[in-house]
Amino acid sequence: MFRRASSYSRTLQKVRMSTTQAHRQITTTPLEQLQDFGEHHVTGGLARLTKGIMTKGEGSHVYFQDGRKMLDFTCGIGVTNLGHCHPKVSKAAAEQCLRLNHAQCSIAFHEPYLRLIERLLPAMPDESLDSFFFWNSGSEAVEAALKMARILTGKQNIICMQGAYHGRTFGALGVTKSKTIYGEGVAPLMPGTFPMPFPYWHQHNLPPSTSSSVLTAHSLYQLHLLLAQQTAPSETCAIIVEPVLGEGGYIPAPKEFLQGLREVCDKHNMLLIVDEVQCGFGRTGSWFFVEESGVRPDILIMAKGLANGFPLSGVVSRRELTNKLKPGSMVNHIFFSRHLCYPYRVLSHRAGLTQGT
Repeated sequence: MFRRASSYSRTLQKVRMSTTQAHRQITTTPLEQLQDFGEHHVTGGLARLTKGIMTKGEGSHVYFQDGRKMLDFTCGIGVTNLGHCHPKVSKAAAEQCLRLNHAQCSIAFHEPYLRLIERLLPAMPDESLDSFFFWNSGSEAVEAALKMARILTGKQNIICMQGAYHGRTFGALGVTKSKTIYGEGVAPLMPGTFPMPFPYWHQHNLPPSTSSSVLTAHSLYQLHLLLAQQTAPSETCAIIVEPVLGEGGYIPAPKEFLQGLREVCDKHNMLLIVDEVQCGFGRTGSWFFVEESGVRPDILIMAKGLANGFPLSGVVSRRELTNKLKPGSMVNHIFFSRHLCYPYRVLSHRAGLTQGT
């Protein structure tokens, strides 16, 4: 009986394996048919501006399978500050992949991580920003910054800007106010977020010729009302702002506005979170736009141009603040992804930062 049962089991296993292998058979779709393949198998939640398959990127151009060469005005959604496939960046990443491609950051440091911090320190908008942690995407970095603000202040509410874009994960989406489509159908979003107007004439229903000083005064007055009527300073942990409003209109914040936010945060023991994911790393002429106002952020968020197309983001704060975080909390309590342990990503940024100086 035992032998017969064993023989039957082996036969059944072979049948199952044969069925599974047939189901998992891989086919290679011809390049000219990949567009139709993608339309069928890639989720409809993604949108595309053009038809065709990109096969190569070089400098400011991308190339398609049908021979078209197009100027990439999107800059890969604002990430390839040095152009597509910059040779020094690509070479550094390739070499690191052959040396060490995964280093568990909660076990030990790895050299590219620390060398990156060495390169970034002189570029910070204020010398007090000396405590770093890295993630994969801007959304993840925003999530971490929001959690840090709540933990460090013991308060919950967050003030954000009308028209702001900070990402599409749940926490980041709670402070994103640029398009309703991002949050449509997924409510309730993160509670405790309160939008205020950015100093942009369109948001105040004022003429385009309105001076920045008038717009700043209007916005800061609305902030005063917000703190008096909706979210008490004793319950508000932070203000988060893009110093150049992104999707909401691509409007640089007047320096008087950023200075006003700094004063309010200092007065009420709130943290100022500056999101330079889109406008950082030389896009405005300075390493970071906030430095042109002389304002010191409590938390600086960076991504996109940080690694010239490789998935890398970061949060920078003051050591006096991050020393208050419990050891291990940056991994377990705040945010962690195994992919942030990839040294080739941080090394690719070191190469890019060197090229940019």
